[in-house]
Amino acid sequence: MEAMGAQAMRRHNAALVMELIARDAPVSRVELAQRTGLTKATVSSLVTELTGAELVRDLGPEPGRVPGRPAGRLVLDPYGPVALGLQFGAGHIAGVILDLSGRPLARQIRRFDVAGAGAEEGVRAARPVLRRLFDEATTAGRLVAGVGVAIGGTVRSGLVSALPLGWREVDARALVAGELRALDLHGLDVVVAGEVACAALAEYQAGAARDWLYLGGEEVIGLAPLDPAVTLAGDLGHVPVRRRGDACPCGGRGCLDLYAGRAAMASAAGVADPGTARLLGGAEPLAERARRGDPAAVRALDRAGEALAEALVSVRALLDPETIVLGGRLAAFGADFRRRVVERLAPGLTVRASKLGPDAALRGAAGHVIARVIADPLTWIEG
Repeated sequence: MEAMGAQAMRRHNAALVMELIARDAPVSRVELAQRTGLTKATVSSLVTELTGAELVRDLGPEPGRVPGRPAGRLVLDPYGPVALGLQFGAGHIAGVILDLSGRPLARQIRRFDVAGAGAEEGVRAARPVLRRLFDEATTAGRLVAGVGVAIGGTVRSGLVSALPLGWREVDARALVAGELRALDLHGLDVVVAGEVACAALAEYQAGAARDWLYLGGEEVIGLAPLDPAVTLAGDLGHVPVRRRGDACPCGGRGCLDLYAGRAAMASAAGVADPGTARLLGGAEPLAERARRGDPAAVRALDRAGEALAEALVSVRALLDPETIVLGGRLAAFGADFRRRVVERLAPGLTVRASKLGPDAALRGAAGHVIARVIADPLTWIEG
């Protein structure tokens, strides 16, 4: 029992050190000891183990440092294991490889009618994307720590329901794992999360505060905390904002998606096609039209902003956030749209623009794998 307690403490301390390096890099061993409360000897031992496993890299003393004992600058090792992210959109499948610091090393995008194909065929269409990314990793001599998957919908009890894709209670994890086995890739961890939860994690890993909320999405309108320790995430697009509103495909009436969703906004502005997904290089057609002062586009944005503010009234009452990060396609409408939303709310709520672009969810999918390595580095080391 005593040995098990010591091992559990070692595991906890390793995770603590990794987390601080991930958030505060570059950081010295002395700073780690001060911030964790661990002894310098314990920190030194853990850092030696983490650097030996290529999870952490010592950059050496800071250039120009005064003479004396050098203080090594520790960062997550950019040459260590990598994470693979996969995203299923209505008309595309995208993939990315990130190093431990979150830097993209390779990308692949395949145009494919995922929404019209069905879940099994849609996931099968990801096989060439997976193959090319793993070939990239192998050529670079990198070990893949796992595969993260982002899908525009909700994930409950491991099952995905994604209205934009026509998926209902699909075991996406099992389907992706099956494709990996078909490629003779065995033993890899697969984690599946909603698009918005992935984008929120990417925002946090890019430096945003832990206690903020993320609002947005490319395929859906969702809400998720940036704190990776909190798993709460919801599809705000299907929160009713009009008591006697139109019927929604989800079975409800007056849902936010009918006023602020991609197709609904395009229709309200008289645009026949809502446009190509931004990840494929498309732009929000309404954004440019509104900037030119097109009356129909401006009315569509006003309508969407009013509905979004109505949905946020309940969010404020329940969660009392100080700051919301507006991301996804909603961020593409710019500062004027954010102002439209804030003006309809009581004072005290800050709405910031996302730091990231249309690849936020894709990066967050791989980010889930990175987060797992950081949260338990010894499991990775021990295999």
